[in-house]
Amino acid sequence: MTPLLEIQNLRINSHQQPLVKGINLTINKGEILSIVGESGSGKSLTCLSILQLLPKTLTVNGIINYQPQGTDAVIDLIQQEKKALRKLSLKEIAYIFQEPMTALNPVQTCGKQIKENLKLCGVTSSQMDERATALLNMVELKDHQRVLSSYPFQLSGGQRQRVMIAMALAGNPQLLIADEPTTALDVLLQEEILGLLKQICKTQGKSMLFISHDLDAVKQFSDRTAVMYKGEIIETKATHELVTNPEHPYTKALLNCKPSPSKKGHYLSTIDQPNSIPFNDSTNIEGSKIIATVKDLSKSFGRQQFKALKDITFSIAEGDSIGLIGESGSGKSTISKILVELEAPSIGKVAYSFGNDKQLSSNVQMVFQDPFASLNPNLSVRSMLKEVFTIHRKELNDAQINEAMEALLVKVGLQVSDLNKYPNNFSGGQRQRLCIARALAVKPKLLICDEATSALDLSVQAQILNLIKELQISEHLTILMITHSMAVAAWFCNRIIVLKNGEMVEQGTTEQMMQAPADQYTKMLLEKSH
Repeated sequence: MTPLLEIQNLRINSHQQPLVKGINLTINKGEILSIVGESGSGKSLTCLSILQLLPKTLTVNGIINYQPQGTDAVIDLIQQEKKALRKLSLKEIAYIFQEPMTALNPVQTCGKQIKENLKLCGVTSSQMDERATALLNMVELKDHQRVLSSYPFQLSGGQRQRVMIAMALAGNPQLLIADEPTTALDVLLQEEILGLLKQICKTQGKSMLFISHDLDAVKQFSDRTAVMYKGEIIETKATHELVTNPEHPYTKALLNCKPSPSKKGHYLSTIDQPNSIPFNDSTNIEGSKIIATVKDLSKSFGRQQFKALKDITFSIAEGDSIGLIGESGSGKSTISKILVELEAPSIGKVAYSFGNDKQLSSNVQMVFQDPFASLNPNLSVRSMLKEVFTIHRKELNDAQINEAMEALLVKVGLQVSDLNKYPNNFSGGQRQRLCIARALAVKPKLLICDEATSALDLSVQAQILNLIKELQISEHLTILMITHSMAVAAWFCNRIIVLKNGEMVEQGTTEQMMQAPADQYTKMLLEKSH
C-alpha cells in the first residue's frame, strides 16, 4: 500500500546548523501518527516543511511524497511551486494550530472566518450557511447562531479550538496536521478535544500528524508514535507498545518527568537528572501566621452579570503551598487577579497581614502562564531587573543592585552573561526562569504561580517545578499554585482547593484529597492525573 505521506531523509538547516537531521517518516491512510519530543526537538519544523511554511532563512532538503485524493500519482511537496501548494492547502492538507486565540482573527466573527475558508474551497454563497452549520455539527458545537456570530474572545478555550478544527475541515482534507492543539487546555478539555479529533479521523477515514510534547496525552489517541530528540527520530513504535515498553533512555526519561502524587516529597526526574532526590524541607506550617484571608469573594462580569466567582472563602498560612485547581473557566485566574488587585471583587474582600508596611506588589508577586507575553521584548534582562530593584529595593546602590542581579540569575539556573540578552534569545523554559527571577527580585512573601508550567513541555515543566519548590524551601516562600493539573497540585502542594464554575467544590490537605475526595468532580480530576 502506498503511504499517504512519506518523508525521506528530511534535513532542515539554519546557516549550516542542522535543526532536523535526515529523518524518515510515513503516514498511512486513516492513520494517526504522533511526533513527541521536548521543545526544540524539531517537531514543528518537520510539520511546517510539508507545505513549505518555514521561514526563508532555513534550507530544506529531502523528499516529502504525497498522494492526492482520487489519483495514483505521487508528488514531492518540496519540489512544488507555492501556487500549487496553495491548491493543496485545505482541500488536501490542513493545519490545526496550538493557540486558537492567536490563530483566529480577533476582529472577525467566527462565522466570517469559517465562511472565508469555505469560499477558498469553492463553496458558493447559496451553500455557505448550510456548510458552515454542518461543520459546527461535525465538531459538536450545536449552538450554531451564537458561535457563528461570536468573536473568538466570546468563546471558551475549548469552543475556540473546535472552531479551528471546523475551519481545518472546510475543504474535506485527507491529512490533518495538529501542532500542540491541546497543550494549554485543562485535562478534561484536552481529553474532549482529542476524542473529537480521533472520532473525526476514524469515521471519515482521515489521517493525522499530531505534534505533542506529552507521551501521556497521546497514549489513548494515536496509532503510532515517533519520538524526536535534537532533530532526530530516535524511536518509532505502536503507541501502546512505546508507552509500556520504551527502549531509548530519552523516551524513558520523558515518561518519567511527569509529576504524580506518588512522587510527592521528591524532586521530579528530568532529562539531565533521571534520579529522584528527596526534598530537604523542614518547614512546619502548623500554627503558622495567616498572611492572607479571602472572605465571601464573588465576582460578576458584563451587563448580564455573569458570575465568575461565588462566595469563595479560604486562608493562606505563612510557608504553605496551596493548589487552586479546576478546569478552564472555573475562576482560578480571576481569584489570582483579585489577589494582586488587577481586578476588584464584586462582593467580599481580601485581607493581608504581612507584618510590614511595604506596598502590596513588594509582598505579592505573580508568575504568569506565558513567559514570552510577560516579558518586554525591547528590554534586556539587565534593564528589566534593574527597573524592579530601583522601584522596590531603594536601599541598594548601583553596585549592590548589579551584585544582586547576578546572584538572582544564578539562583534561578541562568548565567551572569544572560544579563545582556533579550527575551527572544531564550527558550520557553529559560524565559519562565527570567519571570521567576523578576518576581523574586522584590523578596515577596507570597508567590502566585498562575498556570506557570502548563504551556511548557514535560521535561521543562519538571525543571521549573523543581526550581519553584527549591526556591520555596530556601527563600521561605508561600506559594499559591494555580493549575488545571491535579498531578501538579498533588505533587507540589500541602493543601488543595477545587473549583468548578466559580464555586468551591471542596478543600483539604493533599493527603485527604488523594485518599478520600468527597466530590465526584474531584474524583474525576484525580483519575485523569494517573
